[in-house]
Amino acid sequence: MTDTVPASLPAVIELVDEYMYRVLKGAEDSVLVIGELMGALTELNAEVSKGSVGKLYPIFGDLSDIVDGFPFDYGDGTEMIAQREIRDAAWDWMTTARDADGLKTYVDRWIARSAALPTIEDGRPFRDVAR
Repeated sequence: MTDTVPASLPAVIELVDEYMYRVLKGAEDSVLVIGELMGALTELNAEVSKGSVGKLYPIFGDLSDIVDGFPFDYGDGTEMIAQREIRDAAWDWMTTARDADGLKTYVDRWIARSAALPTIEDGRPFRDVAR
């Protein structure tokens, strides 16, 4: 195992699966679904804040922040970009291995992708990639 993972990892994976499936189904606003997922993640026991599981919340927060123009306002394309990034995150989640190593790979990939998005600070990294 490459990361500290709580005993409740299967429950976390099942929870995230449920919301990511809803995103991919496309019947709901994906930004709202990600917001619901973030709320559901906070309701899990404190043990899930360890390791890669604890890094899911800020990743989803970064994705939902896009629609609010933070940290970069894409203008008229903001909603479309937020929806695209969230759908990409959902698709990537559903194609990632359902184990600790897969979760770590997913988290690392999305921390890097989130950090690569434009910022309001003239190209200087806004987010802490190391989280």
